[in-house]
Amino acid sequence: MSFPEKFLWGGSISAAQCEGAWDEDGKSPVQVDFGDPGTTTDRRYIHYLNADGTRGKMRQFDHLPQGAKYVLFDDVRYTNHVGIDFYHRYKEDIALLAEMGFTTFNTTVSWARIYPHGVEGGVNKAGVEFYRNVFKECRKYGMDPVITLYKYDEPVYLEETYGGWSNREMIHQFAEFAKVCFEEYKDLVDKWLTFNEINILLHFDGKEGKQVALTELHH
Repeated sequence: MSFPEKFLWGGSISAAQCEGAWDEDGKSPVQVDFGDPGTTTDRRYIHYLNADGTRGKMRQFDHLPQGAKYVLFDDVRYTNHVGIDFYHRYKEDIALLAEMGFTTFNTTVSWARIYPHGVEGGVNKAGVEFYRNVFKECRKYGMDPVITLYKYDEPVYLEETYGGWSNREMIHQFAEFAKVCFEEYKDLVDKWLTFNEINILLHFDGKEGKQVALTELHH
């Protein structure tokens, strides 16, 4: 038994988990930027401030209560703010992956780096150039980028402005984001994935999780 000649051998990361630089070079926050690291026995919580000034927390993928806002608290450790610092160390990281003999590399393009404040806020050129440099670095080592467009990291701006995926305006917002990626990176990327693990939300317990899952699958 042997792998086919064109078998894609590689690894995978995602922007929200690994990049860090959560508010650098024009990027806006995503939901997990307000999340704690979780524990060995429990999933992470997303922290916010209620309209009445009291603190609250919810599971990832849940929706903010009416009038609440995402807020950073001094007593919460926000591991996503740094991740593995891929944003600043991508050249070293890609070189290490190349040493492992990888021929492909899967990562995500953070929606919040490309359109930090929706289509109406315009394209963030610094974000566009960051991913161009990442993909060029991959090509330098003979690694074929396999790029995912969405992995649970739409800008918080879109949730606060449109209510997230329950609003059909998100279809337009996502289509414009995808269009920018396809046009900007057409010479570097020819393998695209749209939504990562769209069925994963079906595995979350509780009424709210099931409602979100149905909304995601509907869209």
